[in-house]
Amino acid sequence: MLDETDLALVDALQISPRASWTKLSTVLGLAPITLARRWQRLVDSGAAWVSVAHSDASARGAIIELTCAPGTEMAVATRLAKLPYVSTVGITSGEYHVFANIVAPTLAATTNVLLNGLPLPPHVTRMRSHVFGSLFGGMVWRLGVMNSSQTAKIREAIGPPPQEIRPFSALDRALFLALSRDGRRTFTDLAEELGTMPKAVQRRLNRLQRNGDIAFRCDVARALAGWHTMALLWLTVPDTDLRAVGHRVAGWPETRMCAAVASPTNLALIVNLRSFEHLEEVLIRIARAFPGVSVTERRLVLRQVKIYGRVVDEDGRCIEVIPADPWSALPEVKAD
Repeated sequence: MLDETDLALVDALQISPRASWTKLSTVLGLAPITLARRWQRLVDSGAAWVSVAHSDASARGAIIELTCAPGTEMAVATRLAKLPYVSTVGITSGEYHVFANIVAPTLAATTNVLLNGLPLPPHVTRMRSHVFGSLFGGMVWRLGVMNSSQTAKIREAIGPPPQEIRPFSALDRALFLALSRDGRRTFTDLAEELGTMPKAVQRRLNRLQRNGDIAFRCDVARALAGWHTMALLWLTVPDTDLRAVGHRVAGWPETRMCAAVASPTNLALIVNLRSFEHLEEVLIRIARAFPGVSVTERRLVLRQVKIYGRVVDEDGRCIEVIPADPWSALPEVKAD
């Protein structure tokens, strides 16, 4: 388990992932150099990291579920984790043994992956897919260690969701992918890789954030923070209530993904859990808060294999970085 200082540091970076150590030191009460060293230790051990993703509003993709021959679940999950347009992979209980999240810039790119792009091994016997157009929430989450006063001192102003999805330019894509490996890279470091000037990188990054195109996320090896398992829930919600229910559930502290999907069960929900009993608490909360909503299917995530671009071990520590690259789902990119 991480100690209280490490948990507070991770929570602070979940509030403002690119905040300076100087700014964080005034809230956490430690010297900037101490915070920098602690963070580097967490990164080097695979316990925490900062990356970048499409924002909830601009996210596109699908959740796929696979049934595998007995004993092949890990092999299938590992193979999927190698694909850059597969952001997250887990092994689950139930009739479908592996789930994966596909990220793509457009519905057409998602379709391309589902029809042409998934190199599934022969021991996958069945697949079903659930396409989503955006997320109600979950892309950015928090441990919730900091109090409201500390949170207010760190939190940066966030603009409203974009009115329309803006296409990324080639330089936008390059910047996104450069930040996928380390979301706290300096403007100078990024400029050197991209062959431009630090001020130009800063302006471009500020525009992407201001427009609501991207979101920085700070992740942690979840078992080390007390989140020992996960569950994948499929909910059936009356269409007239879908958005209201989705937005409300997305704000729950357990929620890691909440999306409307094109499926008979029209709301997908992935939640972190502290124990098996915690799942029962979540299910009771859903039943009491939304009497017209039914939980059609529920699956425990027995093993996380990849978490938004990070391949992880049994404790959730990062052991390999395979950045989530939505544009690799495009036919012209895959053909190169």
